[in-house]
Amino acid sequence: MKKLRLLPVLLAVLAFAGSALAADAPTLPIDQALKIAQDYLAKHGAADHQVIGLTLEQASLHSTYWYAHWSPAIEDGTRKQTGLRIEMDGSVTLFVTAPGGGNEPPVGQRKFGARNMR
Repeated sequence: MKKLRLLPVLLAVLAFAGSALAADAPTLPIDQALKIAQDYLAKHGAADHQVIGLTLEQASLHSTYWYAHWSPAIEDGTRKQTGLRIEMDGSVTLFVTAPGGGNEPPVGQRKFGARNMR
C-alpha cells in the first residue's frame, strides 16, 4: 500500500526531470560557439588573446546562451572587452567593463580592505 502512495510522486519527479533535460539541450553546438568567439578575436586584431572559458548560461526558463570569456581583456579606450554572449542563433553581444574598470568603489568610499590607521 505504501508503494502505491509513492507512485504519483515518483511519476511527477520523472516527468519533471525529463522536461528539464530536454530544455537544457543547446541548439548551437559548443564547437560552433568556440569558432564564433575565436573569429571575433581574429577579426578585431586580438589574435594573441585566448578563450579561457565557454559556459552554457540560462537567462530565463526558455533562454540559454553561450558565454565566451577571454584573457587578457581587450583594451578599448576607457572600457575593457571581457567576453561575448553567443545566442543560439549565432548572434553575439559584447561584454565590457564600465569606464574606470567596474571594480573601483564609488567616489567617497574606501577601497575594500582599506582601514583608517588613527
